[in-house]
Amino acid sequence: MRGFGVFSAALVALSTIRDALAFNAPSDVPTWCGKPYMSTNQALDPGGQFVFPTVQSKPMLYVTVAPRYTIFLENDVFGSFIVGASISHIFGQPYNNVSYALPGGRDGSPFTTLHFKIYSEETRSLLVASSVPVNSTGNLFEFPLLSFIPRWEPYQVSFHGSSPDGQQSFTATTQIYVLPSRSYGSAVKIDNLFGGLYVQNALNHWRGWYPVFPNGYYADGSYVTPSNMSLVNLDTYVAQGFNTINIVPSGVGPDQSYPTGQLEQYWDRMDELNLLNIYDMRFSFQNATQVNDQVQLWKNRTSLLMWYTADEPDGWAYPLNSTSLAYNQLKSLDPYHPVSLVLNCQNFYYQEYASGADIIFEDAYPVAINATWSIPWDTPCNLTYGDCGCDNCIGSLTDVSDRLDDIQTYQANLPGQGMKPTWAVLQAFGDQDYWKSIPSPAEVENMMMLSINHDAKGITYWIYPSTEDVNIGSGALGNVLKTEPALDFLFGANAIKTLQVQGEPLVDASAWIVGSEMMVGVVSEEYVNYDSLVTITLPEAAISIAQVLYGNSSWTLKGNQLSKTGLQGLEVSILILDVQHGH
Repeated sequence: MRGFGVFSAALVALSTIRDALAFNAPSDVPTWCGKPYMSTNQALDPGGQFVFPTVQSKPMLYVTVAPRYTIFLENDVFGSFIVGASISHIFGQPYNNVSYALPGGRDGSPFTTLHFKIYSEETRSLLVASSVPVNSTGNLFEFPLLSFIPRWEPYQVSFHGSSPDGQQSFTATTQIYVLPSRSYGSAVKIDNLFGGLYVQNALNHWRGWYPVFPNGYYADGSYVTPSNMSLVNLDTYVAQGFNTINIVPSGVGPDQSYPTGQLEQYWDRMDELNLLNIYDMRFSFQNATQVNDQVQLWKNRTSLLMWYTADEPDGWAYPLNSTSLAYNQLKSLDPYHPVSLVLNCQNFYYQEYASGADIIFEDAYPVAINATWSIPWDTPCNLTYGDCGCDNCIGSLTDVSDRLDDIQTYQANLPGQGMKPTWAVLQAFGDQDYWKSIPSPAEVENMMMLSINHDAKGITYWIYPSTEDVNIGSGALGNVLKTEPALDFLFGANAIKTLQVQGEPLVDASAWIVGSEMMVGVVSEEYVNYDSLVTITLPEAAISIAQVLYGNSSWTLKGNQLSKTGLQGLEVSILILDVQHGH
């Protein structure tokens, strides 16, 4: 519940338009994440829990096709598809692991190769004809964009696969955007394979794409863009190492957004700094007229990164179709930029709310909370009652990484949708409501690394300015993450999560492998120092520690074992290893 006190939150929750058919709580009962939280109300099942698909006894072949990137531009010349053919007991089409050399032949061989063709439905042109190993994912196939006339509407694409004998067939569909090239504004694409963001704008003279790992705050508009027109705080923000910003609208005035003339002047400076703006529509995204007006104002800014619609729609219990309605409108008005939103609840109508965004943020705020008793409301918190400021949390820094895992698990269990990038919104505030103190710089850096270890592809914080130490610390570690070589790993692979750790249970470690190198991220979740020998089992053997990007340099390596005697409380390390392939 960011940007409001808890009592204002109760009033807004009561006034929100409720879908009586969707939510279990009566419309006159204030709720958060569907759960009553006032002592005058009774507990109830909030509903909206994610329904996991039924596991099937027989294996199926789950064929998928998706564009490598969410958009292509006409001057890209080539596009590419990601093709998967995994064996699944959840999704897919009937699969028999046999293929006959000749029709009617008796002797069959295992069905290990899927032959396929990919067509443009509109032009009927053949884009790709090839094959992939059965039970493989992430296969890339390039195709020319010449047959697509650039336009704002997507093209429909069909996939037709078969076994070598032609007796088993498999189909899938997707769509691709081939947009006109630009010489103004910006274009931003998402890598559907690894989740990274790539930008084309004035910085690279609208030629090619450059990667951006977002590290920035939600910012108090009265502080970074004051009405007396001072650029000092905005310039300081960039000097501290932040490359993205979400200027939080005040929620006052007829359109509940920003004073246009004032924002224009600050946005001019943001363009000069290439400070990429996540434009926030939290108060207006349910008003189609206001969405249209704001898009027309700002869609051609060179430092526009993305649109941000709903701020915790699941907490407020906004109408279930509210985010998808805004998403569809934004895509029709501006297909050049992604759409994002933040979810607050651990398990409350994920599919419905997440359908309205390309990028899903989490914002579990676990520092200095009482996870089982609500400080403001003086009630218990559990699965059916209460609001403790962090939904279904345990009050540990790992609530952040657990929430990222939850979102990724839900998304992986939605048929035919593919993964969406997940970002972390980290707590950088306190001394209010549910949160009795502001996190220390070490706690913030720890949550940053937990996020990275659990495949966050961007980091934001609530709210700027935090303490000076937190501002500086989050910028310093962020500078490591958003530049080479760390960026090459974060955008060149998905994290191999939760590596086996011996010697201390509260250590989280992940690895990324790109080419002949491996990056390893290590986080101690203990607040105290300890002297035990900690050993991490790596996914591959390595030859040497090539570089320490962040943290302590006293790690030692032997084969696939990375060891260190003793860790400091909340210690964070990022290492790059030379990998010993083939041994």
